[in-house]
Amino acid sequence: MTGTATGRGRRTAAVYGVLGAVLMGGGLMAVRAEGSTVASPAREPATAAPDVEADADPSASGTLESPTTRTLSFTNGGTVTTLKVKAGQKVRKGDVLAQVDSAESVESRTAAHWSYLSASQELNGAGEEGYAKAYASYVKARNTYREAERAVEGTKIVAPFAGTVTAVDTEVGQEVAKGAAVLTLTDLSKLRASADFTEADVVGLAEGQKASVTLGSSGATVQGRVTSVSPVPVAAESSGGTGQGGGGQQSSTQVVRYTVLVSLDALPATARVGEAVTVEVHV
Repeated sequence: MTGTATGRGRRTAAVYGVLGAVLMGGGLMAVRAEGSTVASPAREPATAAPDVEADADPSASGTLESPTTRTLSFTNGGTVTTLKVKAGQKVRKGDVLAQVDSAESVESRTAAHWSYLSASQELNGAGEEGYAKAYASYVKARNTYREAERAVEGTKIVAPFAGTVTAVDTEVGQEVAKGAAVLTLTDLSKLRASADFTEADVVGLAEGQKASVTLGSSGATVQGRVTSVSPVPVAAESSGGTGQGGGGQQSSTQVVRYTVLVSLDALPATARVGEAVTVEVHV
């Protein structure tokens, strides 16, 4: 009995000794029962490479404008006696649009005309000795008459091209000065888009590139082409940052912009000068 207990104790000690050696050596023994299967370690799921987005075409906000627009004025001031048009009215080239009181200018032209005729007759009858003096009088009278003619013409505003009156800045009976804005005439038959692109975007832009212009009023998109890229900046603005610059001051970035003009293939009838648009150039 004593021998049996002693044998069991020895076997138990031996088992614990082996187990301790394994644990102290840092090893790990997988014990597998007969017929069992050891599961293989799980693998990390494969991570798909993210899609690389193509760089978006540069775009900028802008407006519709006419390449042909002119502010018209009288070259001879006075009181407005005739105003034949109103804003929105279409006119033809050569139409008289407005006029100031021309009585004084017409009288001056008449007097200058008779002086010019008299000088012409004196020149024709002048002898060799008096020819130089007569010719000088003739030239002076001729120039005075021509100036008087221009003064009469300056009492009228004549349409220099066919278009639409887009602004009227006076009314009948009002006194206007020489050169003061009276009317604005615009050719609305061919509008273009104008937008200011950032310095970073404009580097890749060039004449002839295709562009899409989206109208702000209707959301319609029309096609066109770049006709010009301004070689000099037209606008600069400061963009404030959230970081702190040197000396604890807030940093800012100067954004420089360049004007890009785009001709349009076609426009809806509702398109208007000054309408907001978004211009996207396809590079």
